[in-house]
Amino acid sequence: MHVIYYITSHGYGHGVRTAAICNAFAPDVRITFRTTLPKQFLKEEVRREFGYEPAEFDCGCIQKDSLTTDVDKTFSRYRELALENGRRLPDEAAWCRDRGADLIASDITPFAFDVAQAANIPSVAVTNFTWYDAYHKYAHAVPAAQALLETMQSQYAKAGLLLALEPSLPMAYFTKRIETPPVGRAGKDRREAIAQKYGFDPSKKYALIYFGHFGINEIDWQRLEQFRNWEFLGVFPLHNPPDNYRLVPKSDFSYQDLIASADLMIAKIGYCVTSECMLHGTPLLYLPRDDFAESG
Repeated sequence: MHVIYYITSHGYGHGVRTAAICNAFAPDVRITFRTTLPKQFLKEEVRREFGYEPAEFDCGCIQKDSLTTDVDKTFSRYRELALENGRRLPDEAAWCRDRGADLIASDITPFAFDVAQAANIPSVAVTNFTWYDAYHKYAHAVPAAQALLETMQSQYAKAGLLLALEPSLPMAYFTKRIETPPVGRAGKDRREAIAQKYGFDPSKKYALIYFGHFGINEIDWQRLEQFRNWEFLGVFPLHNPPDNYRLVPKSDFSYQDLIASADLMIAKIGYCVTSECMLHGTPLLYLPRDDFAESG
């Protein structure tokens, strides 16, 4: 069986959960990824052979910073890609047929379902929300958005099946839906090793911070020093970090091990953060994001 897997180019979270799913496939399943996520990133997450054919078919949400969407740029770029997708549909459908695709999966590129229909190949959506849900929140600010939203909704409706990753939005426009438990990576509690590596006091509580590294330099991280009973960890450097913060390289501890070891996760909200906190029983503290679909 050959699966062509379209992954949105928006962010690494979609790639992380796709990798977790693909790692559970039977050994005889072939996988080809269609995405602009870096191949090296996929190599780090996918524990099996795979094909990689980079291409961009959607833009997700273009960010002003880690927490704020640039609505005008997002709709402008998506409109460009939608027009280009319309022109290249016959070629993309032929590309999938020529490679002997038995299934087209998508997280959550809407164009993938146009391709599947044109190529007469079964399709499955794998997600907890869609770009229709995300863009609908912003449509009030863009007068020309309605036509794009209607097209996007009709594309998702072409999917043969939705695997709804819990916790998920209703997404009633899909015609067939199967509820799926939370998807994420399994980590190990390595609290003692972390304390030894970084000289932490093992009697203190540990908090893992994740906000990315885009446009967050205005945050006054020094105020974390007020919490003397806590140690703070992260995989991204902080601007002017407090004394009780430690940057953790991937080569030292995996991200999922850090979640499993933490007493608290402090993050921007997103599926992978939420699901992996749920899987490890780690409390989650997050900042609200205006008009953000997954916050609803």
